[in-house]
Amino acid sequence: MINFRYHVVSLVAVLVALGVGLVMGAGLLSSGTGSAAAVEVVDLQAETALLREKVADAEDTLAFSDGYGAAVQPGEISGSLDGRSVVVVALPGADDATVGATRQAVGAAGAQITGTIVVAPEWTDAGSEAVLDSLAAQLVTSGTDLDEDADGYQRGAVVLASSVLEPAGGADASPEAIDTTPAAFAEAGLVTVQEPLRGPADLAVLVAGGPVPDDGEAGRRLAALAEMAAAFDAAGSGSVVAGPPSSARALGVVEAVRSDPDLVQLVSTVDMLQTTAGRTVAVLALAEQAAGGVGAYGGVGTVDGARPQG
Repeated sequence: MINFRYHVVSLVAVLVALGVGLVMGAGLLSSGTGSAAAVEVVDLQAETALLREKVADAEDTLAFSDGYGAAVQPGEISGSLDGRSVVVVALPGADDATVGATRQAVGAAGAQITGTIVVAPEWTDAGSEAVLDSLAAQLVTSGTDLDEDADGYQRGAVVLASSVLEPAGGADASPEAIDTTPAAFAEAGLVTVQEPLRGPADLAVLVAGGPVPDDGEAGRRLAALAEMAAAFDAAGSGSVVAGPPSSARALGVVEAVRSDPDLVQLVSTVDMLQTTAGRTVAVLALAEQAAGGVGAYGGVGTVDGARPQG
């Protein structure tokens, strides 16, 4: 799948570089360097004009792609999540507009959206592990097993996920936990609950942002977010981690899931969520998860295809 928006950005960057070249060329001409510089400037002007045409073509292609995706989306997803309930989890750096558009697509597929939880960047900070471990110990409910050997990030994610998802097989989640547990994590500054949660969900879609900061702590941050994806998948009937193309490259959450040989067999991923087509694929991946399937979809790296089959 071609991501035309990124082509546009790349072409604009080239145009800026050429513009700098034209300015420099003009300076050379004014200092009397001769006809060779004049020819170079003319060539650069022609190349700039050609690149402008390519930018316009890429923008038009993107507009057509999004328009086509919006036109076919209803027929693709209608009824695919009937009878299902979904909690939306915005991971650190997730784009607000993409989160909102994902909610709309999930709702259009027939699912009840139980709420949106925004994970704060502080969740993956070094100092948060002890806080998460303490919250997990205080808030764990009967029926939720905490691995004594797990770190605080994993234990916290397991308790949070278990409070907003109901286990596969029809077991009931704790009504008290739905009210108190996310609120406790919010009070600690680790999440924000955008609206009152309307009961437990059976599926989760985790919306990823771009790469985590390359600040020497990226490994720990990615591991913490991958553990969260695993926790939300295990707590309910399945989960999908979806984000922009950059999330499927180095230091991205989607890439972290796909590179884990165990997690990639459990959690589905989508790497084109910023597009209408990508959100359609995310909905179909949720439906596939509910049916017991799993897959990696999109256009970055090694994937199973553009969308689930069937």
